Amino acid sequence: MSDAKSKSHQIDLIYVTILGLTVIMISWCGLQHELWSSEMIFELQDANEAHRIFTTTELKDRQAIIVDIFLFTEHINAIQNNNTKLGEFYKNAFSPELKQSFDEWMKTDPMNNSSAKTPFTMPAYQSKLESKKAIEFLKSFDEKSQNANNMRITASNYVFFTTIFSGVLFLVGLGRVHPSKKLERILLIMGIVLFSVTTGIVFATLPIITSHTV
Repeated sequence: MSDAKSKSHQIDLIYVTILGLTVIMISWCGLQHELWSSEMIFELQDANEAHRIFTTTELKDRQAIIVDIFLFTEHINAIQNNNTKLGEFYKNAFSPELKQSFDEWMKTDPMNNSSAKTPFTMPAYQSKLESKKAIEFLKSFDEKSQNANNMRITASNYVFFTTIFSGVLFLVGLGRVHPSKKLERILLIMGIVLFSVTTGIVFATLPIITSHTV
């Protein structure tokens, strides 16, 4: 085999190799895009569920607070009307948090203490106003929403790099059909460099997912 044919064979081998590797990377980036997009959907579903539970919990807590306010108001009205029996009935219906805060409030001598406000301002009742359960679900919603956004960005980045790999195919393909051997070599080198740099950036900067997680 002559040197010219041998060199031509080597060039052909390089073309086939770079084209094959580029196609593999395009397919792999496409797969990563689909996997991350699917994970994003699952994470959004979890975020929506956490937000739904947060909303339901907060609504129940607000309803319970309204009931406490009603019972406290009726208790005070009954006491002022000298209806001790009815007052005790409403007091016995207090929630545990209101009972504790009411006892603490009574120790401040509210009838003679102008600085005393209501049992709802006492520390024992503030914990009910700031429901830990509702806060936990709200925190979970925020975290999962942020995770879903990060997954969306990752999926978009894989699409971006897919377009760059397509540029590699364009450069190499253009060089292959160009009549100028010098320009053919230049375009081939440009394609190889672009492929190498892009592949390095992909594996160095983008997270990789291997399968769906449920």
